[in-house]
Amino acid sequence: MSVQVRAFVGCVFAALGVSFLVTTGVLIWEFWNTEWAAISSFYSHLFLFFPTFGIVTLCAFYTPACVFTDMYMRHVPYGIQRYTLGFVLTVLLAIVGANMLTGSNERSIFEVKPELLRGDLGSPTNCAAGEKCDRLPILLAVDNMRRVSQTRIGLSDLARNCRPDTLKDPLPGALPATRYCFASTPLPKDINTVTSTQRISDQECCQAQQRFTQAVKDLHDSPDGRSITARVHTALLPFKIFFAIVLFVISVMLAARRARMEQNYLRYLPGIERGVLIGAVAMVVYPIMSHAFLQSAALLYFGGGPSGGYRSVAPAFSFALGAWGLLLLFFFYGRQNEKVQNLARIGGMIGSAVAVVKYEQIIDLSVRGFGSGAGLVNIAVLCGAAMAALALIAIWTTKELDEAEPSATEPPADERQVAASGTDSDR
Repeated sequence: MSVQVRAFVGCVFAALGVSFLVTTGVLIWEFWNTEWAAISSFYSHLFLFFPTFGIVTLCAFYTPACVFTDMYMRHVPYGIQRYTLGFVLTVLLAIVGANMLTGSNERSIFEVKPELLRGDLGSPTNCAAGEKCDRLPILLAVDNMRRVSQTRIGLSDLARNCRPDTLKDPLPGALPATRYCFASTPLPKDINTVTSTQRISDQECCQAQQRFTQAVKDLHDSPDGRSITARVHTALLPFKIFFAIVLFVISVMLAARRARMEQNYLRYLPGIERGVLIGAVAMVVYPIMSHAFLQSAALLYFGGGPSGGYRSVAPAFSFALGAWGLLLLFFFYGRQNEKVQNLARIGGMIGSAVAVVKYEQIIDLSVRGFGSGAGLVNIAVLCGAAMAALALIAIWTTKELDEAEPSATEPPADERQVAASGTDSDR
């Protein structure tokens, strides 16, 4: 594998990693005195995942990306032209996707300047001293969400149905359920002392959520109301989408061209298989954080989600990540013995069954550990786990790079023979 390929892939991945760190760093710097930890935890899929396990995934996929690039440069007909065209199309697709995600009418809290958030007093003004508001101050609502998330496993039973089914009536004799509403009701110091007068119906809470959603948008759209974090996030969002597309493309193409890869890159197969497995495990954290955000956002923003933006496409992202994980599973275990394959199948079936049966419980726990309930300790643990994974990857990668290839253009003859014999035995 050429040094030029390693350098090119290293530069691209380094740019992606820096973009992940910059976005979160700007948020911490700008919102340092404005609940930065609560906001970053609320949007953990953006500000906690990418600078931790996003970078872990990048490092894990370094060797697979180098092999993929080198294979197209040397062993695929018209590989340079095809690789260049695919790279340009991926960049354009990332830009278009970022524009679609940021084009929603629903604005995020971090997109509003911190001074405006601190100055927001709710509706009516200073109503937070009473039992109920038309709409709570934005930062107070976020803080209430954090407090409840840290003392309660799961928030799904507090969600409101703001778009009821018009094809059926409520159950005969059933009274409208009253629950605490994060968008309208001040939270007492002792959460267990919430009274019946502080619990409201779905209709009232949905109206408060509409006011909350509109208030965030109005502050964002006010003159000079957009935060620096919002500008940086918008500018660097294509890097995150490019990252996701690249992982998918590399995985698919390595699996599709497995025979050619085994023929020319046999010595790199352990590193590739280890890399894709670590990357798959790291990426599992993303849909967990994403669903934790969706559950929390549904309690502040208008229930049911907007007609555009991230909340409307998040389920599709989760499905795509699941399909990608299955692809990697088959790819990784393709060369293992039958005993290991059977263990992998059994483990996959057990894991899938648990995920299906305990889906809501898993999301409830994720809200506490990786979502709006995550405290500084949780964030520190997340960073520590990511640093430990990076240290292991660095040790393995250094060992692989120290093993110089005998030839700059092709593997030695004995390696080609072993690869060929391995391919024949697989048949």
